[in-house]
Amino acid sequence: MPVKFSTDIDHWVFKSQRQRVSPFPNYFSMEAVCNEMKSAVGFALGEVLYFCTHNVHYMFIGRKGYEEVARDMSDKIHYDSKLVGKFIKEQHIYGARLVAFAKKAGNSNLERISNQTLYEFFADYEKKYKEVYARYGWIWITEDHYIADLLRMVEGKVADKRKAAVVLDILTREPSAMVATVELKALFELALRILADKHWVSLVTTKDIDAIKKDSKLSNLIRKHERNYFWVTRDYEDSVLDFRSIVQRLTGYLILNVRKEYEKLVGNLAKNESERKRYLARLNFSKQEQDSFNSMRHVAYLKELRKRYVSESLYYFDSVLKEIGRRFYLSLNQVRHLKIEEIRTALIKGKELSFDINERIELMLWYCRRGQPMKIVERSQAERLFNLFCKVDKNAKEFTGMPVSPGVAKGPARVILHPDECDKVQKGDIIVSIQVVPSFSTAIMKAAGLVCDGGHGITTHPATLAREAKIPGVIQTRFVREVVKDGDWLEVDGYKGVVRRI
Repeated sequence: MPVKFSTDIDHWVFKSQRQRVSPFPNYFSMEAVCNEMKSAVGFALGEVLYFCTHNVHYMFIGRKGYEEVARDMSDKIHYDSKLVGKFIKEQHIYGARLVAFAKKAGNSNLERISNQTLYEFFADYEKKYKEVYARYGWIWITEDHYIADLLRMVEGKVADKRKAAVVLDILTREPSAMVATVELKALFELALRILADKHWVSLVTTKDIDAIKKDSKLSNLIRKHERNYFWVTRDYEDSVLDFRSIVQRLTGYLILNVRKEYEKLVGNLAKNESERKRYLARLNFSKQEQDSFNSMRHVAYLKELRKRYVSESLYYFDSVLKEIGRRFYLSLNQVRHLKIEEIRTALIKGKELSFDINERIELMLWYCRRGQPMKIVERSQAERLFNLFCKVDKNAKEFTGMPVSPGVAKGPARVILHPDECDKVQKGDIIVSIQVVPSFSTAIMKAAGLVCDGGHGITTHPATLAREAKIPGVIQTRFVREVVKDGDWLEVDGYKGVVRRI
């Protein structure tokens, strides 16, 4: 039976696009913002459309619910300067519970547990995941409205709109939310400790992992970095930062003048903070206005906090998904395309999965309405709507998106859809992707500009990474990576949110 909802494009707001993702756990996220978020923060969306095709997703939210939540939540944050701090405290509690549960479940003797217990692991993960997401999901709904409020505050003090965008960028930077920079700073500090011991330098530069592990003190230092930051590169389905990759990166930095690089990084962080304080004082913002800017910084931190807990939990919980796959002769990717009800009926009732999961991997459309679980839309309807909602203009010369990092840059396009492709990027390139994450950071630091077809707002990874690199960034361009080719010249306007082929 067809799922009924409005197919009028104007009824919906395009909000996100990502690659290397699957319905699990993202359909839990969509259910959470339509249901559990109401009790967690006081507001919930009315409806969500979620396309997934070959592990790329497109997400649309009902315009009415979007505008209501965004406006009401923004007002709530402006009124209560302690509100985001409250959500951060709750996120620590629920996030720690999620990770502890996922770790315990993933480390269980999974081959010996019953189908009932295996299903209960999955159901418990869903519940705990939603507790975390319900305290975060409002961010990508609200941030556009909230940052627009802040920009108006700055423009009331700074007449030049371009200068105002730069000032806003400075006032809302949160160093603890720049996880790529935080991890790099810690890696530099580790490299400096290694430099103090010639034997350690010799071991690391040989890249002999077995020999390095035999030196207990050195091995413990590297493992500590791994424990603290393995999640940084994980995202939803990417690889974690492991012992071997840390050693490889250390080798590269030991060849350079790592002390100089470290001092440069620390100096930039100090300069950013000094600039922020100087603008706050010079522009004479009220106490309430200053609180609003600080709340935006706390929002950025909360976003990365959620990412850490979710990324860690997914890493541990993969073992449970793999065990489900083993019992039904499915790959990990195939399991991630199952609904929880299907897993229950297969594990508990012994029913066979009678549909073609690979067809789902080609294209799925999920719909969620407030108060209801996600529903899968029939394939014929999904195909028609995908062609309508996600169409590509191959002749486009100009692409409009959301500006997230100020500046203007020109350079050759470099289409990068996976971290493994980052070596393609040369100094001065314009990176074009769907969504970048911290594992892209080395390439982004070489780039002149960043363009992402996805991304949900000012706290999304492309925005944070572009701001860290101090290059112009534009997100939500929808289909640039399907139109431009490597070497095509682009102009990126991070003030207006426009990308042009030149």
